[in-house]
Amino acid sequence: MLIENDFCPSFWLFIVPFLYAEIHYRIRGLFSRYDQKEPEIVADVPHRIDPDQPLPVLLLIKDADSYPIRLLKVQVVAHYKDRSRELLNLQQEPELVSAPFWSRIYPVHFPEPPATPVQVEVHITIDNNGQCKTITNDNYKLTSHKPFTVCADSHPLPRNDNWYFGDLHYHSNYSSDQVEYGAPLEDTVTIARAMGLDFIAATDHSYDLDDYFHDYLHNDPTLAKWHDYRAKIDALNNTSANFIILPGEELSAGNAANRNVHFLLLNNSAFFPGSGDSAEIWFKTQPEISIAGALQRLEPDALAIAAHPEDKPPFLQWLLIRRGKWQDKDYGQPGLHGVQMWNGRKRHFMRYGLRKWISLLLHGQRLTLFAGNDAHGNFNRFRQLSTPFLTMREHDDEIFAGTRTGVYMQESFTPANLIRALQRGRVIVTDGPFAEFSLAAHNGETAFPVDEYGCEYGTVHITAKSSPGYGSLVKIFIMAGDCDTNKETCLLSLQPEPGCMELAINNELTGLPRRGYLRLTAISQAGDQHYHCFTNPLYLVRD
Repeated sequence: MLIENDFCPSFWLFIVPFLYAEIHYRIRGLFSRYDQKEPEIVADVPHRIDPDQPLPVLLLIKDADSYPIRLLKVQVVAHYKDRSRELLNLQQEPELVSAPFWSRIYPVHFPEPPATPVQVEVHITIDNNGQCKTITNDNYKLTSHKPFTVCADSHPLPRNDNWYFGDLHYHSNYSSDQVEYGAPLEDTVTIARAMGLDFIAATDHSYDLDDYFHDYLHNDPTLAKWHDYRAKIDALNNTSANFIILPGEELSAGNAANRNVHFLLLNNSAFFPGSGDSAEIWFKTQPEISIAGALQRLEPDALAIAAHPEDKPPFLQWLLIRRGKWQDKDYGQPGLHGVQMWNGRKRHFMRYGLRKWISLLLHGQRLTLFAGNDAHGNFNRFRQLSTPFLTMREHDDEIFAGTRTGVYMQESFTPANLIRALQRGRVIVTDGPFAEFSLAAHNGETAFPVDEYGCEYGTVHITAKSSPGYGSLVKIFIMAGDCDTNKETCLLSLQPEPGCMELAINNELTGLPRRGYLRLTAISQAGDQHYHCFTNPLYLVRD
């Protein structure tokens, strides 16, 4: 989603191929296939909902102050697995839309629990200067307009007691500049709750949060947008029972090579400026603060996470806005709590992020593995530019809550306690099943992930769960990392019975490394799709 209705510096001409779908962004004198004289109109729905939850249908209309319209009708067509079809009328009366940013959630109640998946189309009828037009899902000229696929799950997200789940990397409409915007926080809360989440982290860009509200190319010394952002989050936390928004920013900071990289700073009351890769000013690309400098100034009740640290920037971003990736020296900076290696793109995570995290663990660096999606209001589909001004593409790699962070906490569910639990690091990351484990010595002492364990053998207790939406459990294994040999090996591998949705076992483990760790992976399968859950390590330390 995105863009401001304005001519922007031609600097962005070289960068837009790697950004998001838009209508009104133009370079003066250049032809654009997707420019049109009407506001951006985008519908979206979550990719899954919990049982007994209405489907929240989000409609966003942007730049209607320049292109006002009358919203005449909003309809949802649901196509069920048995090939039946249902038409629901959501907009009862015509409505003038003329605001810079307008949004609404339409709750759709299915008459009875549908057989999943459900194919959903949103038809929006508008009057644009006397011309009546019906749009399906969005009004981009070059997208598919195909139905959304929604899992109306018959079971809630798999979990155990005292576990809470959320998306730790999300951009709202406070990330609004030349090339992007997200969805309002209040709408995101509605969608997140319908999906079964307990929290999100709002991580809007540092180089957006210091701008004037309606001028993304100039900084506001009063930081009015930042203060409004924090006040909005506080207000929503006060009115949303049993749901938490963690306030934060995605800071652009300098890595060891003095290139711009991103990391997530959550719950820090002070704002950190970072505009080196904002492209707001030609050739102004030097980082304003280093990773080490930010961590030294971090408040005790804040959380610092490396954001998608193994993502390699495209060449033009490397060249023109000085973007880089996290270096080995950066991972070793004191005060860094963890790494968000899983950033929606699963194949990239498995090939690069997971391997790098394992390498860090084997070298003795205890960094918690976190997950997020970097979604900019993308709940079911990511619309993105391909060839600038000529083509667009769609994918589902960075969809809100496509991958989730789970955290264990026994304390009351408050923002402060949630931050402390994330700091402690008893965390799992998953795109489907739930799994956890503990290790008990013969003297009865029990250790959990992030605890230290000092015996050469013990009894491992494993709990794993899935649901019909994520399929049956097909494999569970314990990996042992040996920091003395810098090798990770499989210590225990289990194949549950076909159709297994829940497993609890005890197994003896012997020959544990003197200095290293244990971690658990659980895999489920639904059709041809595999889903994974990774725990954080239990650390082995023996004299």
